[in-house]
Amino acid sequence: MHETVQIEPAISTEHIGRIYKMISEIPFFSDSRISEIEILPGGLTNSNYKVTIGGVTYAVRIAGAGTMEYLNRPAEKHNAQLMADIGISAPIIHYDETTGNQVCKYIDDCKTLHIPDFKEEERYLSMAAKVFRKYHDCQKEFISVFDPLKEIDAYMALLAEKNFEFYEGAETMEAKIGEIKTLFKNNPPPKAPCHNDPLCENWLDDQKNFYLIDWEYGGMNDPLFDLGALALEAELTDEQEQFFLKEYFGGELTEKQIGSLVINKFLCDALWAYWAVLQIAMGKSREDYWPYGLNRFNRAYELIHKGSLDRAIKANQ
Repeated sequence: MHETVQIEPAISTEHIGRIYKMISEIPFFSDSRISEIEILPGGLTNSNYKVTIGGVTYAVRIAGAGTMEYLNRPAEKHNAQLMADIGISAPIIHYDETTGNQVCKYIDDCKTLHIPDFKEEERYLSMAAKVFRKYHDCQKEFISVFDPLKEIDAYMALLAEKNFEFYEGAETMEAKIGEIKTLFKNNPPPKAPCHNDPLCENWLDDQKNFYLIDWEYGGMNDPLFDLGALALEAELTDEQEQFFLKEYFGGELTEKQIGSLVINKFLCDALWAYWAVLQIAMGKSREDYWPYGLNRFNRAYELIHKGSLDRAIKANQ
């Protein structure tokens, strides 16, 4: 009997071959057959696919080239497993620490969220706040630390090493980064397990649970970095940010809490601006990454220009 494999036409022959090779080498899938391969949305760094094997669906990630230079893959494996254990992330079937390739159980009948979902449905902000609170307060330790300031320094060093240009006005941004370094040295923020890259497409709703997936940037960090990142990714208004923070903290807000969100929004945009330019320096498309990074850079710079960042720093001194 001839078995037909359904493969989405847009998937490259190279990735089809890599998926087959990966699955064939995992003992869990011995004697199983692939019947369908589809593209999963989201992700600038990696390629993600929904693969049906033996009648069961899985999420397969092919890690982006060069990511081993700046990502701690063994730490991701440990951290993601902790989150799977408490029902925050999808169960892990296979993880290759040498490449970052992984296979997780696909969350069936789920909705992948996008920007409009968070902007138009208040309940998703409330649900995200509760998920953040659950793992921030879980008392578990990630084996990695995600320090945005050190990450920025590392990206800057790699760009300098590659003698690669950055955006005009970087000196002002670097000066503010220096002020935040001084602030954090004198008033260290709290540390908890953090995702650090909770873009909208990393949230899944199956009407039973609300999942946050893709923990490759996970590490111990200031919990407000997660909130700041989602506020940016979901393009929240000031009013929505206030609601989101109140849901997270469970009551009225202090100037310090509001200021902490602003600082972390600035660090988040600055971080990913440097990251974007680094991708170009590593050979990826300037057309894709330069505008993305410039948007991040300009948004961070706006917090400086409006005085919001200075007020936030003062509130946290």
